[in-house]
Amino acid sequence: METTAEQRQHFEQLDAVDPLSDVRALFDLRDDRVFFNGNSLGPPPRETWDRLEVAMRRWRDDMNAGWWDHQWLRLPVTTGDRIGRLIGAAPGQVVVGESTSVNLFKLLCGAMELQSGAAGGARSVILTDHDNFPSDLYIADGVARYVRPDATVRRVPTEEIVDHLDADVAVVLLSHVDYRTAQLLPMRRINERAHAAGALVLWDLSHSAGVVPVEVDAAGTDLAVGAGYKYLNGGPGAPGYMYVAERLLPGFQQPITGWLGHARPFDFTADHRPDPGIARLTTGCPPLLSLLALDAGVRLTARADPRAVRAKSLALVAEFVALAEARLARFGVEVTGPADSAQRGSHVSLRCASAPRLAEGLAARGFHLELRPPDLLRFGLAPLYIRHVDVFDCVDALERLLADDTVGTVQGGPRR
Repeated sequence: METTAEQRQHFEQLDAVDPLSDVRALFDLRDDRVFFNGNSLGPPPRETWDRLEVAMRRWRDDMNAGWWDHQWLRLPVTTGDRIGRLIGAAPGQVVVGESTSVNLFKLLCGAMELQSGAAGGARSVILTDHDNFPSDLYIADGVARYVRPDATVRRVPTEEIVDHLDADVAVVLLSHVDYRTAQLLPMRRINERAHAAGALVLWDLSHSAGVVPVEVDAAGTDLAVGAGYKYLNGGPGAPGYMYVAERLLPGFQQPITGWLGHARPFDFTADHRPDPGIARLTTGCPPLLSLLALDAGVRLTARADPRAVRAKSLALVAEFVALAEARLARFGVEVTGPADSAQRGSHVSLRCASAPRLAEGLAARGFHLELRPPDLLRFGLAPLYIRHVDVFDCVDALERLLADDTVGTVQGGPRR
């Protein structure tokens, strides 16, 4: 039987041949921490510091000229196109906007407006799964309550979504990857079934873009939103993005018709005339510093071969699940989500009654992760900077904590 040291050496050898190891060096990571909560907030790229410093100096020295001389006003579209390449969208279909929730509100309102004149009569149902991300559910309820009082939100189990596609459904609202269990939904198949029933589909890509191959154009996707601060590493409060398929853009209307969504904003006309392209989804001045940080994160993410990213993601997930089942199951720890790693995003959640104590104990040892009350520990396995040996060390630490009655009091950093 292999010793713990021999087992750990195997994972070190995997890291030695990792094709993404050079990308890891581009992040500003602390040596005393392993960052397993990148599916909630990614770490900063080293480039971000420099870009923000340059922007601050330009703000001081150039004042208003920066909006034009440095193309600051174009960043929502140029960064949007970079994100588009990550999610398989041709140029001109992705734009950076406000928070993911506000962006979702815009797209959901626009989708409902498109469907109000659909052939066969107006459709009024927003169909979603009851385990969707809570903020997405809140936004859907808000649209039905305040914008479209004739609309209803129908919440059903995930596996029953396609069975509820009837003539009343206007929009299907889904998360591509479940934020708790990491279940990955079949985007193309759901799109096809929804379209056959006359419905549009709006996807939340927050837990998939950057780690899971997403081909929105090829899958026939209608609409999508996503966060900028998770796997795109855009920083705290980074703005989100919106995707609208080119075929829908000419007639797409959004409810917050602000100045920069105008076709000619600097004409300062009293009436709003939407930009003919994706810029019609913008509203006010972009949050420039946050947007520059997001742009740095997206640029870094785009440097990696997406095939290598997914391959490593699958490997990390499989390693974590196998280690957890072999070493933690005797303590009553349960691995949630699909058994097949290919049906997962890039995180693993463990269910355990002592989850709060374990999270505290892991943090004391330098392993940072997400606690989802009451009993879930969520580990984001971001392939760009998480190493194979990090997975081994984390499960090893978990086993020791579970076997030790002094959970949360053990000190010391993760082994390197």
